[in-house]
Amino acid sequence: MTEPGSAEAPVAIDAMGSDGAPAPEVAAALACRARGQAVTLVGEREALTGAGAPPPIDVVDAPHRVSMADEPAMALRRSPQASVRVAARLVAHGRAGALVSAGSTGAIIGAALLELGRVPGVRRPAVSARLPVPGTDGVILIDAGGTPDAGVAAMVGFARMGVALAAGDDGPVPPDARSPGPVPRVGLLNVGAEPGRGNRAVRGAHVALAHMEGFIGNVEPADVLAGVADVVVADAFTGNVLLKTIEAMATAAGLDRHGDAGALLLGVRAPIVVAHGSAEAATLEAAVGAAADAAASGVSARVADRVASRAQTVGSGTPR
Repeated sequence: MTEPGSAEAPVAIDAMGSDGAPAPEVAAALACRARGQAVTLVGEREALTGAGAPPPIDVVDAPHRVSMADEPAMALRRSPQASVRVAARLVAHGRAGALVSAGSTGAIIGAALLELGRVPGVRRPAVSARLPVPGTDGVILIDAGGTPDAGVAAMVGFARMGVALAAGDDGPVPPDARSPGPVPRVGLLNVGAEPGRGNRAVRGAHVALAHMEGFIGNVEPADVLAGVADVVVADAFTGNVLLKTIEAMATAAGLDRHGDAGALLLGVRAPIVVAHGSAEAATLEAAVGAAADAAASGVSARVADRVASRAQTVGSGTPR
């Protein structure tokens, strides 16, 4: 049986996740298949067949779904055969190497925790989004939608996971936790640059992150868009507001966002890409590509190495 996160296994698509499911998911699967990317559609078999999923596409039947209106934890426990949970189970059992879903973020995270589990040492998984800032390879925003009420320890963990993602394909983090190349610059999203700004959790995170190599202090939204940091740390509420503001501005400017590949969930044992509920086929196809790339790059192992390393110290006695 293949290990979770293997690049050799197909990408599982939660076919009942998006607002228009399952039509966009089926179309994305067909496009992926046409370019040689192996995928498995997970959802109600009859609905997938009706949406045009032919025999060459691997289908795993999952008769239930978690809607955006459902309370995620309750729905997942009540419905072990919900599509997002079955898809996560395929990844956990090595039958898929990564997961793509355009469903409820809470349900995606819940399914990942139930079926895959956290990377050792991770308090809270986090959603990481790569912001297309000109002149950069993309600024990593973390958390962009996972834990709205994150405390100090969780935000320090977000920083470590973001650094692991920013490290690229350089392999596992060495024992001294130093990247072989330039150290990623880490900023803390805030309303001002001064250390004393922000709420209790953010002020405590600043104290703790001050001991982290590469930390440049507080950054405001204008700094984020200027590319002054490679990794921007936030609680999910603040991070998601910033992300949606940037997306709304891009839409208002008439920019084509079909190539958006979604956001990567970090802190669980295999790659999971969270796509927009309104995602169309082209967006989901891009998300599958991003999920396959994440599996190939070994990002889950890099996160595990970064979190497990004891060389990076954080402040003690800080507010939680």
